[in-house]
Amino acid sequence: MSVLAEKTTPAVAVPRRSFSEFALRLRVSGVLAFLFITGLIFSLLTPQFLTVQNASAIASNAAILSIVAAAQAIVLLTRNVDVSVGSMMGLTAYLTADYAARHPNVGAELVLLALVIGLVLGTINGLLVAYGRVSSLIATLATMSLYRGFTYMYAHGQEVTSNKLPRWMLHSVDLRFWGIPMLVVICILVVTLVATFLRHYPIGRRIYAVGSNPLASVFYGLRIQRVVLLAYGLGGLLCGFAGLLYAARVGTVTVILASGWEMSSLAAAVIGGVSVTGGSGTVIGAALGALVLATIDNGLVLLGIPEFWRMFIQGSSIVAAAAVDVFIGVRIRKALQGQRFARRAA
Repeated sequence: MSVLAEKTTPAVAVPRRSFSEFALRLRVSGVLAFLFITGLIFSLLTPQFLTVQNASAIASNAAILSIVAAAQAIVLLTRNVDVSVGSMMGLTAYLTADYAARHPNVGAELVLLALVIGLVLGTINGLLVAYGRVSSLIATLATMSLYRGFTYMYAHGQEVTSNKLPRWMLHSVDLRFWGIPMLVVICILVVTLVATFLRHYPIGRRIYAVGSNPLASVFYGLRIQRVVLLAYGLGGLLCGFAGLLYAARVGTVTVILASGWEMSSLAAAVIGGVSVTGGSGTVIGAALGALVLATIDNGLVLLGIPEFWRMFIQGSSIVAAAAVDVFIGVRIRKALQGQRFARRAA
C-alpha cells in the first residue's frame, strides 16, 4: 500500500501545485503581455507613440506613481488599504517646498525631512488601524481629509512657486543617467530595494504572512499589530519621498497637489497583480501596473480622447483585475485543498 501511495500521490499533487505556481506567476507575466499589447495598439493608431521621446515621457510619468503604488501594495499585502496616499504626498510636498523656499541654502536634509514627514503620517494611519482597531478604509478616509485639511490651513490658500525653490531641487529630476531620466533611475532603485526587503528579510516576509492568514500568524507568534504598523509606516515613508519628487517635478506646489492619486495607486497595484485579499503580489508588479496606466494615459492624450474616458478605463481595469484576482484565488485554494486531501489519502 505504501508503494502504491508513493506512486499515486505525485500524480495528483504535482498538477495542482504546478497550476497554483503558474497562476501566481501569471499575474506579472499577464501585466507584461497587456503592456505589450497596449503599446502595440497605440503605436498602430498614432505614429507619435513609438518614439524615444514619448517612451521617455511615459517612463517619467510612471516613475513617481510606481513608488506610490509600491506603498499601496505594501499595505494591501496585509489585507488593508490606504486611501490617504495622495494627501500624504500633498502635505509632504507642500511642507518640504515651503521649507526650501524659506531656507534657500537647504541641501540633502530636505530629503530626510520628506522621509520623516511621510513616516509620521503613515505611522498615524498604522496606529489607527493596528492598535485603534479602526477599519483601514474608514481610518485612512479620515486621515485623507485630515491631512488635506491641514495642508489648506497651513498654506492659507497660498502656493509655493518654482522661482522660490532651490535650483538643484528643480534640476535634479531633469538629469539623465546614460540617457535614462533620473526619475526612472530613482524609481527602479526604490522599487528594487523595497522588493528585496519584502522577499529576503524576515520582517518583510511577515507582511506576506499576516496578509495570507492572520489567524495562523497569531498561532505562530507573529505580532500582527506591529507588522501592520510597519507596513503603514513604510508606505508613508515612500509617499513622503514621492511627494518631494513630485514637488520638484511640477515646480509650483499647490494645496491640491496629488489629489486623486489614491485611485491611481490602487489601480496600479491591483492591475499589477497585488491581491486585494492580502498576502499575494509584488511591488514590482505594482510598478508595472503604474507603467500600464501611464501608457494608457499617454496613448489617449495622443489620440485626443477626452479625460473622462481615461477615468472609465482606469475604473474598468480595477474591476477586471479584481475579478481575475478572485478567480485565481479560488482556483489556488481549490488546488491547495486537493493537494492536502492527496497527502491525507497517502
